[in-house]
Amino acid sequence: MAEKGDVVQLKSGGPNMVITYVIKSGDGSREKAARMKGFKKGDIVCEYQQMLPNGSMKTVTNTFKAVCLKYPDGRFVAEQSDADDDDDDDDDDDDW
Repeated sequence: MAEKGDVVQLKSGGPNMVITYVIKSGDGSREKAARMKGFKKGDIVCEYQQMLPNGSMKTVTNTFKAVCLKYPDGRFVAEQSDADDDDDDDDDDDDW
């Protein structure tokens, strides 16, 4: 399970990012804002440094789906099946 302070990166590559928050299932303002943007419990807020054209650095904060992230050693933060908690297709009933 991902925790605050862990270093991750996108599965497709990119800079190392530090986890600053893991979205919970509560009704706090952070969770409500994340749900409005399509994020769910377990999705991750990260910070990373971005080089600007003038050579200075900028700290960027972004939220990512957990299934899009991996640890630097190659382990995935979450498997696709771990992230599927929407209960819309978990029924094995083929009566449709």
